[in-house]
Amino acid sequence: MPANLLSGNYQKKCIKGSKFLSSLDQDWNSLVSSVGPCKLNLSIELEPYQALIKSVIFQQLRPASATAIFNRFKQNFDNNFPTEEKILASPESKLKESGLSLNKRKTIIEIARHVQKGELENRQNFLMMNDSQIIEKLTKIKGIGEWTAQMLMIFNLGKLDVFPAGDFALRKNYSLFKSIASPLTMRELSKISEEWKPFRSIAAWYLWRYRNILN
Repeated sequence: MPANLLSGNYQKKCIKGSKFLSSLDQDWNSLVSSVGPCKLNLSIELEPYQALIKSVIFQQLRPASATAIFNRFKQNFDNNFPTEEKILASPESKLKESGLSLNKRKTIIEIARHVQKGELENRQNFLMMNDSQIIEKLTKIKGIGEWTAQMLMIFNLGKLDVFPAGDFALRKNYSLFKSIASPLTMRELSKISEEWKPFRSIAAWYLWRYRNILN
């Protein structure tokens, strides 16, 4: 199924979330109106472990740079997303040739090992777990932090009430959005995000786009 082909029910929830946020105050109404309806596309063509690896590749990089590395990563495996067996059977130099840092190479190999051992759930099993269980499970993998787990939950599992308060861009954008002098702390923004339940993933989607409407 293509990444941008969402179920009717999911689309309805995204529309409902947009309307909910726009009703909060004039700032949110203006942001939602400027950006338009939420189009939170899911990478559902990827298995969770593949989406996790993709998130690792994209960590702390500009989108263009991360996309180039991700494409080279696939090219080194015959233009396909490699299975865990192919990753583990290949020399680490193959990952290095993609432009991946040492830490990212180690994390990707660790993810592949967890899949091979049957220690990483498939989509169906992940969807039966609550958010805390998913984060606890994933952060046991060396190199996977809460932010990476949350990206998987939002963009692969389609969870609509996840807010990565540790994301610096979100903290900075929210401060700009609300004319606050400096970026909020993770704890401060996490507390504020409680007002956006049960659509915190959609709130994050809009806040990530806030800088775009300023340009």
